[in-house]
Amino acid sequence: MDILNELSPRRFREVDDLLAFISIYDDARRTRSYRSLLRSNANLVRDAVCVEGGCGLGLFAAELARLGARKVYAVEQNPLLANLARERFLRLPNNLSRRIELVELPLQQFRPPEHINLLVHEFYGQLLYDEDLWALDHLRFHPDAVLPDGGELRAGPVPSLLYRDRVVTPSLIEKLDGVLVSGLFEGESADLRKTVLRWNFGRGLAPVKHNLERLKGDLLCLGLVVTHNGRAVCKAGECSNWSHVWTKRSGNEIVLKFRRAGGGAGMNCRFGWKR
Repeated sequence: MDILNELSPRRFREVDDLLAFISIYDDARRTRSYRSLLRSNANLVRDAVCVEGGCGLGLFAAELARLGARKVYAVEQNPLLANLARERFLRLPNNLSRRIELVELPLQQFRPPEHINLLVHEFYGQLLYDEDLWALDHLRFHPDAVLPDGGELRAGPVPSLLYRDRVVTPSLIEKLDGVLVSGLFEGESADLRKTVLRWNFGRGLAPVKHNLERLKGDLLCLGLVVTHNGRAVCKAGECSNWSHVWTKRSGNEIVLKFRRAGGGAGMNCRFGWKR
């Protein structure tokens, strides 16, 4: 979905975020996976003080209350999403809604008035760190546990012959040198054997040494894997919220660097090949 008329920068960001959440919640597999993660860790939720960071429409904040959280802080900086979350909470039974407090702030600015036992989030970008995992590395509080607590970006070369057609030709692929394109081949996947980036709560983001030399293919596919305790929760391609990312292969080791975008909205990514 694209916004076609002129808006103020602030209004554009607010509505763009709102529209993004439509596709997020359309990803039924992602929703099921997160609910399963919460329910399998119900012992961390029961009688706990919890935070849902970037709560969006408040789906998982409500789930935390249902699982017995003593208190849930639903933190959301977008006023349009916060209003929709508030409407959701008001429709809940009183014994649930009274345990949820909506906080309209960026997560990294939130200073809870009490100790936080559990933080739940979904700040993963298609390149792992290109959305808002940065916020979790700059919190003003220290939760006992985080769900999910990790993630990886994995890579795999593939022969373009498997994906080329009358439109995506060798000449077109050549022109994508140095460019990362999400969803270039919708519904397609690859064998992503090499981890190139890893993030864990408390340790932050780290590159993983890798070498693609023995793997054949003139295209490179990258895919996010959301993890908890080292086990996959969601994967790009399987959960439609995250597309695979594609580029022309021009080497055997990639370099990705991230820095905070101007205005503090997300991250900018610099991409290249190690020479």
